[in-house]
Amino acid sequence: MQVALGKAQKELEELKFSSAEEKKNMEEEIGDLKSAMAPAVDELETTRGLTTRAELVGVIRSLGEKVLGGIMYGFDNAVVQLKVANSGLELNTNGIWVLRKVENGQIVIP
Repeated sequence: MQVALGKAQKELEELKFSSAEEKKNMEEEIGDLKSAMAPAVDELETTRGLTTRAELVGVIRSLGEKVLGGIMYGFDNAVVQLKVANSGLELNTNGIWVLRKVENGQIVIP
């Protein structure tokens, strides 16, 4: 009986030790994760609280669409202004677009 009691106490001590070690490891891992998720000094409010890569990709995609929309609006507005400013002339706007450029006097797709 004494042998069984001693064996049980030894097992209990081993479990306590391994449990304490596991708890310490988990606390360290939680600390590392919290540090990794801490907001950067210059982080925008729109990105605070994002917890997955998919959420971040969604925000980036949305911002990209807004930027492209703004660029296209500005380009279209500039074309309309040129037409108004040169109303006595017939401006040829065929082939122009926001994502094209001029090389050697030709409009090309970059």
